[in-house]
Amino acid sequence: MKTLTPLALAASLMAATATQAAPDPARHAEALDILTRSIGFKTVQGAGQTPAYAAYLKGLLVASGFAPADVRIEPMAGTAWMTARYPGRDPKKKPIVILAHMDVVEAKREDWTRDPFTAVVENGWIYGRGATDNKFDLSMVMATVTRLKREGWRPGRDVILAFSGDEETQMATTRVLAEQLKGVEFALNADSGGGGLTEDGKPISYGLQAAEKTYADFSVTLTDPGGHSSRPTAGNPIYRLSKALSRLEAYGFPAMSDEITRAQFAAGAVNTPAPLGAAMAAF
Repeated sequence: MKTLTPLALAASLMAATATQAAPDPARHAEALDILTRSIGFKTVQGAGQTPAYAAYLKGLLVASGFAPADVRIEPMAGTAWMTARYPGRDPKKKPIVILAHMDVVEAKREDWTRDPFTAVVENGWIYGRGATDNKFDLSMVMATVTRLKREGWRPGRDVILAFSGDEETQMATTRVLAEQLKGVEFALNADSGGGGLTEDGKPISYGLQAAEKTYADFSVTLTDPGGHSSRPTAGNPIYRLSKALSRLEAYGFPAMSDEITRAQFAAGAVNTPAPLGAAMAAF
């Protein structure tokens, strides 16, 4: 089992403009260093290393010129959340938030061919837990923001970095951040959308995510008058439950759409040949 991401993608995201240009070796090395060090923090549930990882990120921000008071770390139930304010030119404008999460899904050493929390760079690939979700994106945010701060750039309004600590599990820190950041102009999520490159570094596409599916939990309880195991009833709860699960298995949930998906399909249908274009336009 392995998680990997091309180094070429990191170099492209660090480019100063949207044009295809040769990556700056210094910026590439800086972003790669942040990512490989980030993978080394075992920010899984129960390991207790998320506060230390947040402290590492704060150190990078302060070293680039952020005021220590503008970077806040709050430990919480074995994890932590973190915010950092990048002051803008007009404090009266509502701030913009950049979101990311510091935690990763659990990874057991015996399930991996390598130590999942020791980053390995090999043949242009990065191996390690979090090399994509989400320490890659978080590291790109950090590399970009710290570079802009060192260069003296100021945004038009405040920019707030908001990093949660248990997105993969309880999302308790996410709920706290949502409460803390009410009233902002909008938020950009580093853990969604993104681009892809060919092996020779040419851009393929760049996607923007405007919504995300979720799930629902259901509890089914069946009761029975009771009896004795030597005289099981024909409709005892175990049998009835199995029948209910079989009906659920056979059920096909209907396709559903909302404003976001309809707009996406309508836009895609403009330049998509029939019959796929016609099918998407039907939404």
